[in-house]
Amino acid sequence: MKKLAKSLIALLLLAGTVTGCTSTTPPANDGNTGTNDQVTEGGTCSFENMTLEEVNKFLNESADLGEGSVGNVVAVVPINHVDGPRNETNFYAFVNFKYVARNYIKYQITYLSCTCRSADVNYWQTAYVELTLPDSKDIKDSEVRFLSFDQDSAGHYLGGFWGDSNPTPAGVTYETFKEEYIPFFKGKTYDYISTLSVQDDIDPTDYSAGEGREGLTLDTFTGSSVSTNNIIRMLNALFQYHATDEYFN
Repeated sequence: MKKLAKSLIALLLLAGTVTGCTSTTPPANDGNTGTNDQVTEGGTCSFENMTLEEVNKFLNESADLGEGSVGNVVAVVPINHVDGPRNETNFYAFVNFKYVARNYIKYQITYLSCTCRSADVNYWQTAYVELTLPDSKDIKDSEVRFLSFDQDSAGHYLGGFWGDSNPTPAGVTYETFKEEYIPFFKGKTYDYISTLSVQDDIDPTDYSAGEGREGLTLDTFTGSSVSTNNIIRMLNALFQYHATDEYFN
């Protein structure tokens, strides 16, 4: 998983559409505009200005990845990260896996959540997410069918990875996130999640609604981890990518 993320990061350095290239080795990004050339064993690769859509097309067409392949579809998607002091940073997240089921789509998405740690332990985390394909074909009606940072919905495979502290500096364990915070998003529509930016945007009454949630409070996580906010950011980024599926078009 880490190797895939590193490969995708390298591909972001591509400055353009590949023309007449016999190697998939990405060019070094020297910061110059225009065409970049890289000499490889097979010759010279030329790159012109490239969009993110073209990067994703390249990923799924230049190797044994993509629809109908054993590797499934992958993608690079923009994500708006937020740190503890609420500074905004434009990052990319990596969809490592997309599989279309009958009325929902399975995803793995890897993203950087906590940026306060030293570089040697600045691990990324991976979510396993299922988003529905609503009968209305309106992306606003799509729901979070399942969300996990460990086992998938069948309980047979580890589809996710919790990369944040456990426990957090404030003493909140991953198990608390798993039992209290993460389940809140299951069944929520994109219409609702798109109104959220950070944990504070969640109505405390909504958060404690439902059987077994009567005593739960968002104060449990206040000042504990940026992951509460970046789970929201990740879901918004993934829903935006989900909306590009041909089902909605």
